[in-house]
Amino acid sequence: MSSYSLGIDLGTTYSVMAIVDESGRPTVIKNLEGKATTPSVIYFGDESPIVGDEAKDQQAFGSVEVASFFKRVMGDPHFTYDFNGKTYDTIELSSLILQKLKSDAEEELGQEIKNAVITVPAYFNNSQREATIKAGELAGFHVLRIINEPTAAAIAYGLNEVKDTRNIMVYDLGGGTFDVTIANINEDEIKVLSTNGDHSLGGKDWDDRLAAHFCEQFELEHAMDPLEDEDALNEILVDCENAKKNLTDLSKLNLSIVYKGNKSTFELTRESFENLTSDLIERTWDLAGLALSDGNLSWNDIDDVILVGGSTKMPMVSAFIEQQIGKPPLKGLNVDEVVACGAAIQAKIEMDKLNPKITYSLGASYKKVQDVMSHTLGMVAINEEYTQYVTSKIIPKNKPIPITEQRPYQLKTSAHNENTLEVYVTQGESNLPLECNILGKYTVSNIKHIPQDAVSIDVAYSYDENGVVAVTAVQKETGKTLNVIKEPVPDDISWMGRPPVEEVNMVEPISVVIAIDLSGSMAGTPLKKARAAAADFVSKMDLSYTHISIMGFANKVRVTEPLSQDQSRLEAGIEQLQSLYDRTSLGIGNNAEPFTESFKLLQPRVGVRYVIVLTDGVWYDQDHAIKMAKRCEREGMEIIAIGFGKADSRFLGKIATSDENALFTNVNELQQSFSKIAQEINTKVSALTFSKK
Repeated sequence: MSSYSLGIDLGTTYSVMAIVDESGRPTVIKNLEGKATTPSVIYFGDESPIVGDEAKDQQAFGSVEVASFFKRVMGDPHFTYDFNGKTYDTIELSSLILQKLKSDAEEELGQEIKNAVITVPAYFNNSQREATIKAGELAGFHVLRIINEPTAAAIAYGLNEVKDTRNIMVYDLGGGTFDVTIANINEDEIKVLSTNGDHSLGGKDWDDRLAAHFCEQFELEHAMDPLEDEDALNEILVDCENAKKNLTDLSKLNLSIVYKGNKSTFELTRESFENLTSDLIERTWDLAGLALSDGNLSWNDIDDVILVGGSTKMPMVSAFIEQQIGKPPLKGLNVDEVVACGAAIQAKIEMDKLNPKITYSLGASYKKVQDVMSHTLGMVAINEEYTQYVTSKIIPKNKPIPITEQRPYQLKTSAHNENTLEVYVTQGESNLPLECNILGKYTVSNIKHIPQDAVSIDVAYSYDENGVVAVTAVQKETGKTLNVIKEPVPDDISWMGRPPVEEVNMVEPISVVIAIDLSGSMAGTPLKKARAAAADFVSKMDLSYTHISIMGFANKVRVTEPLSQDQSRLEAGIEQLQSLYDRTSLGIGNNAEPFTESFKLLQPRVGVRYVIVLTDGVWYDQDHAIKMAKRCEREGMEIIAIGFGKADSRFLGKIATSDENALFTNVNELQQSFSKIAQEINTKVSALTFSKK
């Protein structure tokens, strides 16, 4: 007998489970009630919690001893339910749903199920992902992976033979959450390009809108509001949900509200329903537009739209999509089951990795999957004026995962006290920490004291393949891995919204201009290596206190990115150097010099300032270039000149601030040279202690 692993779509309103059968095809497993979908509802009126259809019925009868829609607050430690003298958090509630699925699958398949892949909304943050894994483990599963729901749908779609390259949009509107994902699929790979969403937008919002509308009409007729009665509200919400579903096939229907002996019946047409909720569908489209923009695509680039989630059965969804792209969404995929089927395929893939003795294989070749994370990972830092806490971005959203980025820290240590480094890690796009999700306080300890000098600590921030965050640290002087402990976020973090008031260890601000020669001799490998070296330099600098500018020069000078702390913008500025070269926008000679523009950028800055110049040829007006370089030097700016190829080594020595800053290398060692410069800058900048009282 084959050993099965479950793929589980743990939904806000309904959950579905699937396996890959002996023929290699994903198959949905029905629950003990004989249904493919299990309501994600729990009834606590009996001695033991009841999950599924019976709980859903109790909810329809108006019972208040029911838990539902708790996925929207998954992982929130402040959100709990109290039933029969016991308090349940969202992890425990979700585990009850998963226990029901596990038990029913074992009964159906006649064997114990140990392993599972569980799906989550693409827009789930770290806390919500960790909570989902804990819920699976609490239910008795070994959680092989958690994967994004739209990605699971793309996997199921990609199981079909896709010979050409196609751009798809996965439009996932469930009962409580909305996700949209843009992916590129070819014969060998599913590559997610971008994702966006709102985990507080789903079919329930359509139900709530109807309930609010009809209760308002009822109050106008009878001067009483059913919304004020929890029992009445539950019944009305169930009726509104059924009305929404029935309008999939009907053009109009009647809905009645009975409350305190009064009854009103209202007509609801499909048109009026769509008018009432038009702003909700437009919210999904705004998010879809953002995902397209992040993926550098337009609506014209989308070949297919895959619908996922029961709420996409509303005719307004298909009509809206057809209006945008000129053709209807893809047919043939069951919107309720496609996510679970994709999860089952991923579960089979994960088990094949663990067990090379494969007893059966997928009926169609599966593809390599490259997913992304939908939230920028950052840390709480202090701006260079030491007046405000800000978010320093480390891993921009929509970067392929798994991924690791490293940031260096300079820290003054003591011979008499315990030396620790505290880092608050964030997820979100805002520059203000309190507008982001604070994941926790990560405390780095066992740091060895180094007399006189500041110690150097490399902290690595990672997203694993589940989109879960990990933080590790190494002390450069010893090469030893340091202890990193994640502590809960304190209840009061309001200080992040005020000017710093405690003594903090800060390094002096750094401003760096990277100027890359774009003359004709940089064609091909030299420019490719130069761009890679510049990107590596950016990744090794701590952007919480470092501003970097990217500049290209040939016969003219162009700043592709002004001084910035945004890694994604700096990477885009580096990439733009290639397009400048390809279009010969700056000419092909060496008439221009970068020091005049560098002076303009750096002259207003405080702290230490560097100009790093990379060139491979002989400059035409060397006297003028030397004059402008000396002007920068008199202003306290340090110039590092790197040459290779046909560069003039004597000229490098004249524009560099010192002989040590004139470097001659070869094209294959550019990245190593830039890496060494980053290390020396980080080490050289002294750690300063500022006290804001």
